Amino acid sequence: MTPTAPALRLAQALFTLRRLLPWLNLPAGALLALLQRTPAVQTVIRAGEQLVAGRGGEVLRAAFTVAGLGATHALAGATTFIVTQGSTTIINATPQRTTVRTAATGTAGAAFTPVAFTYTGTPSAPQYYSISGQLPPGLAISPAPVFSTVRSGTPTITGTPTQAGTYTFFVQGYGTGGQGSPEPIVFNIAAGAATAPSITAQPQGQTARAGGSATFSVTASASPNPTYQWQRNGVTLPGATTATLALSSLTAADAGAYKVTVTNSAGSVSSNEASLAVYTPNPSARLANLSVRAALAAADTLIVGLSVGGGSRDVLVRAVGPTLGAFGVGGTMADPRLELYDSQSRVFSNDDWPLNLASVFPTVGAFALGNGSPSKDAAFLQPINGTRSIMAQGTGSGVVLVEAYDTGAPAAARLVNVSARNRVGTGDNILIAGFNISGTGGPKPLLIRAVGPGLAALGVTGTLADPKLEIFDGTTAKVAENDSWNASLAPVFTSVGAFGLNPGSRDAALVVSLAPGSYTAQVSGVGGLTGDAIIEVYELP
Repeated sequence: MTPTAPALRLAQALFTLRRLLPWLNLPAGALLALLQRTPAVQTVIRAGEQLVAGRGGEVLRAAFTVAGLGATHALAGATTFIVTQGSTTIINATPQRTTVRTAATGTAGAAFTPVAFTYTGTPSAPQYYSISGQLPPGLAISPAPVFSTVRSGTPTITGTPTQAGTYTFFVQGYGTGGQGSPEPIVFNIAAGAATAPSITAQPQGQTARAGGSATFSVTASASPNPTYQWQRNGVTLPGATTATLALSSLTAADAGAYKVTVTNSAGSVSSNEASLAVYTPNPSARLANLSVRAALAAADTLIVGLSVGGGSRDVLVRAVGPTLGAFGVGGTMADPRLELYDSQSRVFSNDDWPLNLASVFPTVGAFALGNGSPSKDAAFLQPINGTRSIMAQGTGSGVVLVEAYDTGAPAAARLVNVSARNRVGTGDNILIAGFNISGTGGPKPLLIRAVGPGLAALGVTGTLADPKLEIFDGTTAKVAENDSWNASLAPVFTSVGAFGLNPGSRDAALVVSLAPGSYTAQVSGVGGLTGDAIIEVYELP
């Protein structure tokens, strides 16, 4: 018997629905009855030819979007979007009709009862969600979204709201059976009791070059949201009324002490003062030399680093042992030797200094060796362009003084960095490095660091866990000191090519402007700690 056209269309629609909705396990008769009595599907039947001819019947491909169809028969189940806060259902919705019974509620400044959401009655559980809209400030979805997608079938929204108001957030579930519609979650956040501002992160002092920039910031908690007003040296800065103060095109007039006052209806609080130092580069003053005195065991090595910028420069290097005895130093190293390295390659070495260098010593202010006669001290004069390492050792133990001098008249090429690495002991055996600034004009800005933990991060063992850095002038007056470096110096490290330090490490670093003259940098261990450390002096550009 040839089927009638309506019957044929119904059979085709039934076939299409069975193929697209395999989760709808109804007997053929029940499914046929369902199709015949459901207005939405009768429309499908009338358009059966288009469904069959189309590419898989895209109109019905997404399982979540046929929730209305499933809801018409008890055996099929109903696709329902459910939102709960704690143990209470607060939203019950379907993709075709959303009913908000009540909003998720909270109070600004109080811990928020977590919100969860999911679908029920779907052919497969949701695997991830697409999100949009705005959550109340202070709340976050977990796990954290990546490109507006939460890779979880059971996300939660938690936190502490910080601002009162009504917010609407949209989520759209996706599963192997298809996708749902964007569903709203409404949040009503009430204003809590007013709380006075409390500063949780203070502005940090910093040093910047003239013409450069600096940024101060503060973090505060308060309800209601506070206002901000920055001051410099106690004078209000017009327009500086946000949590961040950005300064550009710096001049000497911008230097000073900065603080911010945070205010709301419950009170106000002022931050700590944060100093800003603005330096102006001096082309004329330069680093002229570095000297390090150390007591070395037989197997120890004192490492000195040099960096010459702007071209090649002749550098005089000495390792003085026997001649120190003439100055009353006891226990000196009997026969020191020197090696010059370019990266890992040794390029020069010296055991006993050549007499032709005797005339060079006074030109750089270095004392004579062996009273002008041969001695077992070591010395060499070599052109250096870029970064080099110098290693001082000896055939035995003892005290040795290692020196590096920039020779010749001022020129474009100059020493831009000197450093020394050795073991830091206690008492007279702390790490002591002397350096000299030559030239005229104003003070020379320098970055000086004492690094212990930072060396451990580079794979060095036995490092000094907590170095302290102190700078003294030629009269032994202390001019600067630092125990733990300030994170605001990180951009300065980058500007001179210094390796980075981990935030919060116990390394020491400071920026100081020093007039031409002689200075001493001392590195000791806080609380008598000992271990390897490096002291570095960088010329600031």
